[in-house]
Amino acid sequence: MQIPRAIATTVAATAMLVASIGAAAPAVAAGPQGNLILIGGALNENAQILQRIVRDADPDGSGPARARIAIVTAASVPATSAAEASDPTASNAAANGLYYADLFARFGADTYRVPVDISVDYAGDPYVPANADSAAVAAEVRASTGVFLSGGDQSRYVQSLLDCAPAPSGAFTSCTDTPVLGAVRSVLDAGGVVAGSSAGQTIQQGADMVTGGESYEAWRYGAYAGTGIGADDLTYLPYGGFGFFDEALLDSHFGTWGRQARLIALADETGHDLAVGVDETTALVYDRATRVGEVIGVHGVSVLDLYPADIVGTRAEGVRWSYLVDGDRIDFATLAVTAGAAKRTGAGTGTGPGVKRDIWDSPNGSGGTYSMVTQAKSLVASSASVAQGTTWERNPRYRTYLDRVAATRWWSTGGFESLEISFIPE
Repeated sequence: MQIPRAIATTVAATAMLVASIGAAAPAVAAGPQGNLILIGGALNENAQILQRIVRDADPDGSGPARARIAIVTAASVPATSAAEASDPTASNAAANGLYYADLFARFGADTYRVPVDISVDYAGDPYVPANADSAAVAAEVRASTGVFLSGGDQSRYVQSLLDCAPAPSGAFTSCTDTPVLGAVRSVLDAGGVVAGSSAGQTIQQGADMVTGGESYEAWRYGAYAGTGIGADDLTYLPYGGFGFFDEALLDSHFGTWGRQARLIALADETGHDLAVGVDETTALVYDRATRVGEVIGVHGVSVLDLYPADIVGTRAEGVRWSYLVDGDRIDFATLAVTAGAAKRTGAGTGTGPGVKRDIWDSPNGSGGTYSMVTQAKSLVASSASVAQGTTWERNPRYRTYLDRVAATRWWSTGGFESLEISFIPE
């Protein structure tokens, strides 16, 4: 369980008091450096996000040096032949390396393609697991000013860049860095940037990383440590990911695929008070030194606060949901949100939305995408105080309630804070 924020706030206040007593107080070590750019998937060559990655990786701003980005594609499936590896239309670790190298070059960066994936698949295959332990490959990564982690399956990043003690069903609890992952960490610690999309975003969190599952199954059956338990079951890795982002659990494709319920279930199961989900073609830019996150891109970033919630069994009430859009910021030390537009209190105008069927966007249903986000945005801008939705699945069917409360704020660009979510089985 994370330290409750009330205790953390007291500790922080005590530290400030000690520091103010006099010059005799010992010097405080510098905090972590570097930026994370956490992209929820479907980068879609978004210029705003790509320019930000290259800008943050530029070692001297407008000077003569250029950003050098190490491209890691080990979450992708391996190429099965040399022809497949060099096919620009294919989707595999080697071909994706070529694609991203060209993409970042178009935005003014030098690149290095990191030749690591999970298996050796043909004679002369340059992308092999052993390269994760190569001093030469690690040196090339360490010479970079930024790292980009592409999408795929975050479990493949664990298999390729971490050395983990054996565990049933991949439920690893003890892992160490390979030399290449150590080099990635050194780039970040030196003030560089680590960006990642989809699996490349999710792998950057600490303990209890999600590895699969759907929202309905998460509440119907619970969460299981490991991978591959069942096609739609909620699974997670106790050891977690690379540990670059330790503020909260992370999830990708978030509002897009209706993952709010899944992440709340995982956070409750694993004892986390805070969870963050990033939508597609959207990024949370996180400054590790200041602990401030900035949203850029097309959609939004969800911050789910379970601290005030009441969750018993398969019933959850009072989870606080904030949804930040392009230009909004959040201070993770205090959870204070700075909106890019004027915040509004109270109700808007017009009637609220009707009951939304398939509000969790089941892959077997007909809800489409962004159902809960759309329902929430419609609610806060209306005169209503509550909106509802139901799951596509029955036995049981879950009803979602979105409640406007005294702390709820919203703004014209589509963001809001402190809307309450409840899930009630019928």
